[in-house]
Amino acid sequence: MFIIVLVHFAILHLACSISRHPILIVVSYDAFRYDYLNPNLTPNLFRLRQKGTFAEYIYNVFPTKTFPNHFTIATGMYTETHGVVGNSFYDPTLKEVVQIGEAMFTQNKEIIPIWTLNELAGDDRHSAVLMWPGGMASYKNVKPTYFLNWSHEYDMFKRVDKAMEWLMDSKKPANLVMVYIEEPDYYSHIYGPDSQKVYERIKVLDKLTQYLEEQLRKYKLENSATIIHLSDHGMSSVKAKDIVNITQFLQPNTYTLAETTPCMHVIPKEGILQPYFDLINAFWLVGYEKSIYDSLKKASETLKTFDVYRKSDLPDRWHFKNNPRTPPIFLMSKENYGFQDILEAAEHYKEIEHITVTPESVFGVHGFDPEMQKMHPFFMVRGPNIRKNYMIKPFNFVDLYNFFTEILRIKSVPNNSTTPIYKEILTQSTFNGVSSIILITVAGVLLSLLLIGCAVAITVLLIKRQQSMRTTAALNKRFPQTFQQSIEAQHLLEAEEA
Repeated sequence: MFIIVLVHFAILHLACSISRHPILIVVSYDAFRYDYLNPNLTPNLFRLRQKGTFAEYIYNVFPTKTFPNHFTIATGMYTETHGVVGNSFYDPTLKEVVQIGEAMFTQNKEIIPIWTLNELAGDDRHSAVLMWPGGMASYKNVKPTYFLNWSHEYDMFKRVDKAMEWLMDSKKPANLVMVYIEEPDYYSHIYGPDSQKVYERIKVLDKLTQYLEEQLRKYKLENSATIIHLSDHGMSSVKAKDIVNITQFLQPNTYTLAETTPCMHVIPKEGILQPYFDLINAFWLVGYEKSIYDSLKKASETLKTFDVYRKSDLPDRWHFKNNPRTPPIFLMSKENYGFQDILEAAEHYKEIEHITVTPESVFGVHGFDPEMQKMHPFFMVRGPNIRKNYMIKPFNFVDLYNFFTEILRIKSVPNNSTTPIYKEILTQSTFNGVSSIILITVAGVLLSLLLIGCAVAITVLLIKRQQSMRTTAALNKRFPQTFQQSIEAQHLLEAEEA
């Protein structure tokens, strides 16, 4: 009886520890290029892909860097709108080069990341942000219920455990979890995107995916939660011998540099006014901008290894130039070429990975045009209301935000999305995340009631059997006769006692 009661409370606790709202889990593998996904290298990811909807690849935003793209996934905004124009950049308002931190993500005060929107929806909705870029900041004076800052030392499998802990919290169960994994980006930069070292890390990520699936099954979430696996960008390569040091074309103390290969932000320092004339324009450039631009333009035409843009000349389709943080002069290396920052990073790689750098050493780079094939990320989603074994055409990162809100059943806010991909991915089935959670809860309660009922029935039968045995013993003691019918014996006993 005691064991049955324990089982009853365990089931009831499990049912009550899951959010009553639809559950969404988003897992990002940094620099997981779309063509890494194949049955030989990633059998678990490939198998799970068939259980839902997937794209051969999707289009990220420019520049194809980690922080801009993760923030686009979280906000549905292009870089020029949310203000994260690179992994590092010069902010003219702050008058400093901005690195990872709150200042990077909070230029636009109207931005509402998906985890904030989920919290603002209220009604016991709770968001959990596990190392996702931008999660450390406050938006609309709201922070996620759960947050864990990035640490390369934090084991990837323990990150899954932490996510499950938040989902199953007895007081504030999360219904949205955003998980960031920095692999294979870390090793791709050091050894190149097609190295054996990177392939080994990809196999580990595939095992991590399997581990997540096992934990979802353990906690009865595999049929109720919606799980998205994606990446932020792909990866290309450059050899050490194909690196250009652009500082050789610039005068010292006339500029500030930010960002890394293949992008380079050049911010001319203030100086004298310089006139500029061409066939169309006539205006004054402030400081050293003209001389720096002219020098870099001449070098690019000679070397043909990089392109130079004035801010006004940046392509509109990049959605990158209309922000104060976009630099006055922007450099983009051509594929398989890079800038001097790679060699500076290589000195660090020597210390931590003990590598030897030669002219033939290969390094990984990303940040190119989103239309470049090697920059393409992957995407797959599975869940209770998702079309199965269905391939969707490539879509844009900005379209994910409204897909998230549709899954979470919360009202979206204005963003840069133009395609309602949820209409193609979601089925018309009424068996959505909410109903499945309700079914789990109801089933748990009914099962517990059934167990209690069985326990009561067994207890009653045991009591009756014990009473019958006592009755027979008492009659044998008082009447040495043998009674053929227990009912007659009982009547005799009752009459005698009366």
